[in-house]
Amino acid sequence: MQKNEFRAICKSRLKSHAARTARCEHYVLLRRIERLIKFLKARKILIFLPMNYEPNVLILRKKLSKSCEFYVPFMVDISLKMVRLRQPFKISRFGLRQTLPQNGYFKKVDLAVVPAIGVDGAMARIGHGKGFYDMFFSGLKFKPAIAFVSIKDCFCSEILSLDHDVKGDFYITPSQNYLKRGKYDRDFNRLVRSCGGRWHRILSS
Repeated sequence: MQKNEFRAICKSRLKSHAARTARCEHYVLLRRIERLIKFLKARKILIFLPMNYEPNVLILRKKLSKSCEFYVPFMVDISLKMVRLRQPFKISRFGLRQTLPQNGYFKKVDLAVVPAIGVDGAMARIGHGKGFYDMFFSGLKFKPAIAFVSIKDCFCSEILSLDHDVKGDFYITPSQNYLKRGKYDRDFNRLVRSCGGRWHRILSS
């Protein structure tokens, strides 16, 4: 299977699933992300402003605002910068919500929660094909934990990505969760107990 073919299949599945199910079904996924935040003891977190077929991670800010700081990506040319999550939101040239222009945040975040169309056998993100997140993460001087999230499991065991595609540590969905082997092997059982759900470890190359 080619990357573009997989992207189209997964995107169609996500949109169909979002049209047929209530957004309250996302709560299982959101609870799992919240538990992952607590498991990692993350305090500074990058999230995103969701589209209608992506989980409403803004709910996490409402629940965890006293213990965590939240940031979102802001489009700059062909890449992104981090800014504080603040309202009001506006519509970008790509039809996406984003905050009003503000100074970037260039210090370390502990966890990046990133929307994914799908994830391949290298634990690499299959996104919309614009490359914004790839450019953004390649330019960081630090390496946060990265959790890809999706309202439907779109994992492919084949390796469809290229070397420059951003790779994650976790892929969280309502039905199945994935963990890249290596960094969290010793804590795997504790992670499963803390976050719940079914977990599958991926030996990525």
